[in-house]
Amino acid sequence: MYVAEAIADALATEADGLIFGLMGDANMPVWGALVKAGRTRIVSARHDGAAVLMADGYAKASGKLAVATVTCGPGLANCANALITAARAQTPMVVFTGETAPHGKGALQYLDQRQFARACDAHFAPLVRLDSLAQDIAEAFYVARTRRVPVILSLPAEHWEAELQWPWEYEPSSDFLAPQPHAPHDALVQQLASRLSAASRPVIVAGRGAVDTHARADIERLGDQVGALLATSLVAKGFFDGHAYDIGIAGSFSSALTERLMAEADFVLGIGASMNFFTTEGGMLFPSAQLARIDTKPFPSDIGVTPGLYVHGDAAHTTRELIRVLENKSVANEGYRSEATRAALTAPAVQQPRATDDLDPRTLMHELSRALPSNAQVVIGCGHFWAWPVCYLALPPGGRLFHTAAFGCIGLGLAQGIGAALASPERMTVVVEGDGGLLQGIQELHAAVDQKLPLVVLVMNDSGYGADVLKMRWKNRDPQGATWNSPDFVAVARGFGADGVRIEREEDLTAAFAQAMKHKGPFLIDARVSRSVVSDAYGKIHLGRQSQAPLLRPVPGSDWDK
Repeated sequence: MYVAEAIADALATEADGLIFGLMGDANMPVWGALVKAGRTRIVSARHDGAAVLMADGYAKASGKLAVATVTCGPGLANCANALITAARAQTPMVVFTGETAPHGKGALQYLDQRQFARACDAHFAPLVRLDSLAQDIAEAFYVARTRRVPVILSLPAEHWEAELQWPWEYEPSSDFLAPQPHAPHDALVQQLASRLSAASRPVIVAGRGAVDTHARADIERLGDQVGALLATSLVAKGFFDGHAYDIGIAGSFSSALTERLMAEADFVLGIGASMNFFTTEGGMLFPSAQLARIDTKPFPSDIGVTPGLYVHGDAAHTTRELIRVLENKSVANEGYRSEATRAALTAPAVQQPRATDDLDPRTLMHELSRALPSNAQVVIGCGHFWAWPVCYLALPPGGRLFHTAAFGCIGLGLAQGIGAALASPERMTVVVEGDGGLLQGIQELHAAVDQKLPLVVLVMNDSGYGADVLKMRWKNRDPQGATWNSPDFVAVARGFGADGVRIEREEDLTAAFAQAMKHKGPFLIDARVSRSVVSDAYGKIHLGRQSQAPLLRPVPGSDWDK
């Protein structure tokens, strides 16, 4: 057996699904072995970084570990933004590549890949010993699974075409996974119960850990006991949709009402949420509240507020333990669920003036809320525009939202959306991307066409880098370098084999979606949005104003009302 065949066997075993990649000299032998074995489907990207981004999106949407493969040196270097984004998002992923020596024929493409991995917040796993090849590969996958980090699996050039001199046996990393810790320390649960039951205005913030452990029903029951309002971190957007005391996202993208209610809270409990700088707004979101957390990871270093009580434990299991303790204490508080709070939650939202220069992005998100079918998933890129879907898009029943902003890098939305769509073919996948970001990765439309994906790409097109335009204007500088005459995105999409339409009014979006559904493949919607309307997040950061975003409610005419 060749080394390449052995590695292909390990990758196929660990992937348990798709592998994403772009072929080059370093991974060509393994790629050929994967194709010959026919045990897995390889999705070819058009850019090395896009392969990693597709794997990232696939992992987020499927809950599985992701596997990607790119070539060495420049191929791996192309993946820097994607790797850092995946690392910051805590995506379990293994990227297989090769490695050339710093001298000889391969010197031209030499890269110190160990140092590169460190710079990208990734773990480096060299495969230098063939006598421990199986163990070294399994250990790399074990690190990716347990530490939730990208791992670069690197094979030196002298082994690319080598033969193994002994029988190949591979035990997958999943065989070595220990059961996840569930039981929290009883004394800490008792302490948390006492603090929570004493709170007059408690708020519970659910995060990724609550979503992953399906803890919604348990957290809602806990909220009923102590009279808590229910909020989420950004990554858990929509988790409590439909609940009478849901106050939406806590943090930089809070609604105006959420900001006011959080400011008056006296106790905030994060469940499966890191409660980082952005979720706490650097401690300014709830300045008078005590803080506590239930999670499997300690407080982050950038929290921006004094860390409070930390209970190590699984979100769902620990919440149930907390409920049991509170029941034994016969706790049944009104808490923050007063008549005044209910009146505030049911009050009509304040209507904001509509933009007069092109489409209003807030109204466009309202129309998107109406157009999305049940269980749709939305992947949003990063840029000034991304605050519009975060703050103004109401997800449909069963819907979910992913973002690519973990590193604050633009241009990643389309590739991540392709990965998410491949992970969940039963869902409609909608990518919301800025025109500047889309131009950085638009070649992946060709990959989406190749995969025959029913993917909808909504371009929030302000003919420039909207964030830079605003910043330049605020500093009395000419923003000309950040603007351009927009390309014909629909023509570009058709050139790749997709289809699309440019809409002239916000209400045209529903008809555009109907057209997309009939196309049965990638479909691009070009929406020329206002350059003058400033997002709530940017308004708070740069203009010092309070949020104007409404608390999202069911959209009339949508599936929510049926």
